[in-house]
Amino acid sequence: MFAIIDIESTGGDPKKDRISEIAIFVHNGQRVIEQYCTLINPETYISPFIVALTGISNEMVAEAPKWEEVADKIEELTRGRVFVAHNVRFDYSFVCNEFKRMGKRYHRRQLCTVRLSRAILPDLVSYSLGRLCQQVGIPVEHRHRAFGDGAATAELFNVLLQNDKQKFIQDSLKDEISQSIMPPNLRREDIEDLPEETGIYYFKDERGKNLYIGKSKNIRQRILSHFAGDMDSRKYLELKPKIFSIDYVLTGNELVALLLESHEIKRWMPPYNSAQRRKKFRYGIYKEIDDAGYINLKIGLLKLDIEPVLAIGSKRGAEAVLVGLADRFNLCLKKCGLENTSDACLNFYDGKCRGACKNAEPVDEYNAKVEQAVANYYYKQPDFVIVGEGRKPQERSVVCVENGQYLGYGFFDESDEEGYTFGQLKDTIQPFPDHPDLHSIIRSYVRKTRKHHKVIYK
Repeated sequence: MFAIIDIESTGGDPKKDRISEIAIFVHNGQRVIEQYCTLINPETYISPFIVALTGISNEMVAEAPKWEEVADKIEELTRGRVFVAHNVRFDYSFVCNEFKRMGKRYHRRQLCTVRLSRAILPDLVSYSLGRLCQQVGIPVEHRHRAFGDGAATAELFNVLLQNDKQKFIQDSLKDEISQSIMPPNLRREDIEDLPEETGIYYFKDERGKNLYIGKSKNIRQRILSHFAGDMDSRKYLELKPKIFSIDYVLTGNELVALLLESHEIKRWMPPYNSAQRRKKFRYGIYKEIDDAGYINLKIGLLKLDIEPVLAIGSKRGAEAVLVGLADRFNLCLKKCGLENTSDACLNFYDGKCRGACKNAEPVDEYNAKVEQAVANYYYKQPDFVIVGEGRKPQERSVVCVENGQYLGYGFFDESDEEGYTFGQLKDTIQPFPDHPDLHSIIRSYVRKTRKHHKVIYK
């Protein structure tokens, strides 16, 4: 059985926009046997652009039922049925987030008529719903309204069923859990109950000891991929019979997941997380000014009283970093502590070093290159918070750095975000220990523009 669904919304972002109309066509594999459509009061303003696109105005939804009033009906009509939509990720994400706002989890198997159309009806000019229906002779009434687009999608689904000679639909509906190679000591319900949300997960043995800790934007999908055998086969064959339970922590966004995963791996030292188990960094790369005024980059053991440019686990690793910086920014190998000769460095003879090793390159020009080379290892400012998505639609996350040190993360109600200061946001966090690994993660996020993250400086 299938539930063919179309929604209209107040915008294109399921995290913050709301559903204003939904249509559901229950299909038994041969024909539509039940249909349902209703306007929904989104409890937010509908912009003139969206009104012009959908024809749904603020006045039309003012007296419509709220999501909470129709949620039970929607859950009932889709229960045990495959969620079908044209660009299913869009409609499914909105429905999931509406249930999430109620504190409920919503999971359905999904089919996308865009992907199915590309496979079953190849070489068409366009696969947008309107153009696609026009090409296969399906009339579309009331475009950009839930009932009109939903009815057209239902007719398109009939066409796909009739033309699916290679059984693409059947293959897409294969049981994802039974197709996976399940650990023998896990129950099917353990997998079915996993969330399709961002967070970290734990594979545990019969005593509850952590065997492996991972993170994902979609916990359920990632764990199923493990069981389908994407882990190193030898390692996985050894791990699989030891897994007796799975636990998880939702984080709301990937940044918090990365930070928590790194912390938890170092805290519990799971035997199958060998790559991230290192707790201590012994070496650092330091800046020093020589007698001629040039900035030198030197490798040394970590010091309590001097902050390094970069902390790193081994001397060999530090050397590799400096070799890369010298090559990319045309630095002198001698000034980077990589050569100790009386002659000019190798980079000078290769045309990369401009003579700093012979005190021939202007000091200001060379030092500017060094500062550019190490800039990515510093924060723009030492005190800031990163505000991101929370674990539910009304919530936001906070990651806090003060004096260049990671303090931890927390969550707060997004309705209060605009009035919060750095100090108030700092007070919402749960303290976590600092570690050089975490700053690599944070710097990467600060440097990149991300739709749902905002950096607030002190």
